[in-house]
Amino acid sequence: MEEISVLLLNQNNKYSDEVAIEREVKLNCYHTYISSFFIKPVSRLKLLSIFFIDLELNKILILNTETNILIAKYDWWKISCAQSIEGKPFAVPILRLLKNLFSGDEVLKSKLLDLISLFQNYSLETNTKYKIKNYYRYIKYKNSLIIYLLDIKINDKAYKALNFASMYKAYNKFNRNKEKYFCMNKAKILCKRPKRNLLILFLLNSSLTFNKTLLFKQLVYTKFRYW
Repeated sequence: MEEISVLLLNQNNKYSDEVAIEREVKLNCYHTYISSFFIKPVSRLKLLSIFFIDLELNKILILNTETNILIAKYDWWKISCAQSIEGKPFAVPILRLLKNLFSGDEVLKSKLLDLISLFQNYSLETNTKYKIKNYYRYIKYKNSLIIYLLDIKINDKAYKALNFASMYKAYNKFNRNKEKYFCMNKAKILCKRPKRNLLILFLLNSSLTFNKTLLFKQLVYTKFRYW
């Protein structure tokens, strides 16, 4: 009887963790949330967990300015993510999910820790020129993590287009209009309509932004793989 109770408790925790993570992504980044429906359902929760960590890293940067606090918080994420994937139990929903989804995946663990380190480098940089470069490296690496996670095969032309789209996203964050439009135009020339398995990557690095008011129109547009 006790074993059944523990099993039911674990199932309830798993379900509540999934709901909490999905809700958080939906509330804080609606475009990312909608984009996640353009992949196979079996992989969606894995992708949402990465999106959630991305949100948390950005929150740390927004809410803290002191270097030592930033370093401490990012180090906590690296240690906690590594330990959860190694099998250590946590009370934090996202860490419980990482354990359930990626337990024993050393490649994913290494990539996730590298991703957090790249964001840390970006957050600590004070020179704007290098800050943009570091943010681009972070976006580009996050794309490679998604490619690994979803086992996506991408050809050279599409990969080059994706890199230009990532540059667009970096320049857009820093309001560099001339550079961002140049990069997006190059990306669209190289890959105007990506294959369905690549669409998620381009949506995440797109000038398109899903919103509730225009959602139906945008989904029809995206159905034909325009991004």
